[in-house]
Amino acid sequence: MSAPRADLRHAAEVRPDAGTGRGQGMAARLPALTVEELAGVLGSAARARAVLRWLHATPTLPPVLPARLDGVAAGPWSALRTAAGWRPPVVRERRTSADGAAKYALDFSDARVETVRIPGRGRSTVCVSSQAGCTRRCVFCATQALGFARQLRADEIVLQVMLAAREAPPEAPLRNVVFMGMGEPMDNLDEVLRAVRVLTQGPAPQLRAQAVTVSTSGVLPGMDRFLRESTASLALSLNATTDALRTRLMPHGRIWPIADLLGLLRAAAARQPRREHFVEYVLFAGLNDAPADADRLVALLDGIGARINLIPHNPFPGSALRAPAPEGVRAFHARIAAHGRRVFVRWPRGQAIAAACGQLAGTACAEASAG
Repeated sequence: MSAPRADLRHAAEVRPDAGTGRGQGMAARLPALTVEELAGVLGSAARARAVLRWLHATPTLPPVLPARLDGVAAGPWSALRTAAGWRPPVVRERRTSADGAAKYALDFSDARVETVRIPGRGRSTVCVSSQAGCTRRCVFCATQALGFARQLRADEIVLQVMLAAREAPPEAPLRNVVFMGMGEPMDNLDEVLRAVRVLTQGPAPQLRAQAVTVSTSGVLPGMDRFLRESTASLALSLNATTDALRTRLMPHGRIWPIADLLGLLRAAAARQPRREHFVEYVLFAGLNDAPADADRLVALLDGIGARINLIPHNPFPGSALRAPAPEGVRAFHARIAAHGRRVFVRWPRGQAIAAACGQLAGTACAEASAG
């Protein structure tokens, strides 16, 4: 049965841009449309599926949408082309490090963002940005120096994934998406939730919900809504075991204390005991890497089935912070593991091209020397 028609302008209207205060006044672009919305516009679920299969199977991102598309009647396709629009990013720079990580400097009209593709064994991960700049002031992150330009739309988020998927090596196709690039996803939650829904829908790209991870610096209202409205994974960037130190590192920590953030995760774990969360802990030499910090971290996470990811701090110009020596990182890891917790070390990837966690600053691609 054909799906009922819908007015695309009302089915997927973009909210006002928080960076400018002006409404976009236009429909969501093609990459951000759900299969239901496409079916409503095209008059057929089969046509919607044909569009999605084509959209995610083209070997490169086309500069413009074709005039005709197999499996879709000319009239509905023409209407969709006119209403939904298509604006792929301009790749201003792409750099690849010796360890295989690739960083892209992408222009979306008035916004430049950075996206990172990380190859692994048998699969690749893409780290996407959700804002141009960031609304937070975490002192260990290079992005905070940029300030905040604007929110990214859902189509701009999805296009980052589409670009990375096309450039992933055949032996390591893109399977994972992490919202750990520029920006605080919880401050752009409407668009992030739409992007997650599109990325996990069938017939394409149909990523597993558990393979899409949205990271947050700890925005409590957004976390609560995300956990209730999405089945994707949540990663909390904790980075300290006391409120005093966390507020030094992440000034907004004074608004939502550690106990409140972890209380929310504990309540979510009680509702969904099989759902795993991630706790990110950036390690700084002499600040949060003592044995007592490891013990407090284990105690704080009691009752929360969270996987702990330890991240040695990645340096950037102007930062006085530094990572512990590798043996210190291993000792911290071993102390947590001795308590029976699942804990992993995320050793740096792409550090040489400023593509590692906390290094995205919007200018590193242009400033790096060729090589």
